[in-house]
Amino acid sequence: MKKIFLLFVLFALNSYAQEKFEFPLNENGQIIFTEVVSSEGKTKDDLFTNSKMFFVNTYKVTQEKLKQNKEAYSVTDNQYSIMTVKVNGSDVKVKLFYTISIMSKDNKYKYEIKNIFTKTEVSETPLEKMFDKTATEKAAQKPKLTETLKAYYAAINAEIGTIKSNIKSEMNKSSATKSDW
Repeated sequence: MKKIFLLFVLFALNSYAQEKFEFPLNENGQIIFTEVVSSEGKTKDDLFTNSKMFFVNTYKVTQEKLKQNKEAYSVTDNQYSIMTVKVNGSDVKVKLFYTISIMSKDNKYKYEIKNIFTKTEVSETPLEKMFDKTATEKAAQKPKLTETLKAYYAAINAEIGTIKSNIKSEMNKSSATKSDW
């Protein structure tokens, strides 16, 4: 009985020591945040217009600079956000780069946030590498590295959450109507 209890305690400690950093992965192991969102009563043209306006209003880019595919009703752009991550007690500004695509159909749209990587003054790191199995195993041995990864994980998830919220907010707006003027 003591051996079983000891094994249970060791297993629990080992599980606790290895932090789980889980991101949604596609079939190729790439981190990709995607969702199909119902938008009843909106045509693909309305949603296509709103998707362009998402980039214009959120990132202040002109529509001409966006990658648009009118036949597929899709809009794509590479963007970045600046996050603040607490590393070793100091606030560090980190750029989070990503590609956002929004595809529209009647009554629904799909967004994808992918090709995500961080960039500081000294390095550029894809999320797949930052949070791979090797990094997680190394972090289990080094408490400071674990805290740094936790800080990045929280900041990245918060930023992605904000992006998703901004997409949904813009896509829910009434479509712009042409003026009589």
